Amino acid sequence: MKTRILYTIVLFLGVIGTQAQTVPDSSEQLTLQKAIEIAMVNNYDIKIASADRQKAKNNNSIGNAGLLPSVSINGGADYSSSDTEMEINNGGNTSIIEADGAVSTNYNAAARVDYTLFDGFGNIYTYKKLKSSDNLQETIFRQQTETTIVQVAEQYYQVCRAQQNLHLAQESMRISRERYQKAMDQKAYGQANQLDVLNAEVDMNNDSTTVLQTEQTFIQSIKDLNLVLGVPIQNVYEVDNSIDYRDDFKADVVIADALMNNASLSAQQQQEKISNLDVKITDANKYPTLSAYGQYSYNRTDNDAGQLLYNQTQGPKVGVSLNFNVFNGRQQRTKEKNARLDYISQQERTMQVKSQVERDASNAYTDYIYKRRIVDLQESSLEQARLNFEQTQEMFQLGRVTSIEFRTAQQNLLNVAAQYNDAQYTAKVAEFYLLQLTGKLIQ
Repeated sequence: MKTRILYTIVLFLGVIGTQAQTVPDSSEQLTLQKAIEIAMVNNYDIKIASADRQKAKNNNSIGNAGLLPSVSINGGADYSSSDTEMEINNGGNTSIIEADGAVSTNYNAAARVDYTLFDGFGNIYTYKKLKSSDNLQETIFRQQTETTIVQVAEQYYQVCRAQQNLHLAQESMRISRERYQKAMDQKAYGQANQLDVLNAEVDMNNDSTTVLQTEQTFIQSIKDLNLVLGVPIQNVYEVDNSIDYRDDFKADVVIADALMNNASLSAQQQQEKISNLDVKITDANKYPTLSAYGQYSYNRTDNDAGQLLYNQTQGPKVGVSLNFNVFNGRQQRTKEKNARLDYISQQERTMQVKSQVERDASNAYTDYIYKRRIVDLQESSLEQARLNFEQTQEMFQLGRVTSIEFRTAQQNLLNVAAQYNDAQYTAKVAEFYLLQLTGKLIQ
């Protein structure tokens, strides 16, 4: 089973996730690779992270940063009808003008362009912040993708464990049923007593209970996996329980890769960069803002009453404006201090995350190595338990060991096999976690 997933495929699946949904095929075994592909399309957290990533991309533009001019067009028309009476003084002579229902109309239109020539480079820093926020959201999306892949692996191997334990319980049930049938046959021929039959029946019933319990666990684990995959909860299928491990991990390389590629550390470093840009944006506010504008306007007024029957103007207009905040109650100074304190906090946070990642990578490597050793030990124990059971079974057939000794060997084999399964899948999940910490899970 390959644990490295091509990032371009993940991104593509994330894009089409809102448009299609895939489900496991119940007619064939589900592989981990297929489960991850399904989750990349259907998982709810992936869809949410993909939407947030797209919003950051939409915001990342020079227009959003104020580096493009703004263009506006406006126009209007007014109409009025009124009774008018005017007294006009003309060289000492007065005359009265009266008009009933005099109409007055006004038309105006203007196109204006505004552009900020200089604002202390605040718009440039804002654009850099938007790009950094876009990169940060991309990293957060990768982080969520990695988290989802590990969740899928954890739940997938829970299903593998439950499926294997169910097969073991069914096999144990088969052995107990054969033993019970043999005891019944021997009793019929006088070779066994009622106590042997009762013991065999009790053990068979206990195994039946175990089968039901493990089957319930298997079904519940599939539902948990379905939730992570984002598919109908009631889907039932079998999984491919084949497993292999990577043996190319080295302690120093693991730590170096984690410090270089870990998604959490990368996100924090990008957040620190954004905080530094916030300082520069805040500092830019103490510089004057120089703006320019250009406008072309048209205005006409028509009157039925009065000496001025109409008035019309049109033409261009340009200008510049300078705005400088001399004093605003020291608000600017306070914002600058707080921005710098936020930047210092982010620097400290980066150092903290870096130390945590280094520790987690070291612990994850150690955890993986020890879990692999446990797998080897459990494999050896399983071989010994299987050999012991086979020999005990042969001797039981010959009547040289008691049913209690046979049952003990049977239970011992079942327990060791279950422990071996647990060790295998726990080690594989530890491998996924180690790959996530080192940033090697998605490449």
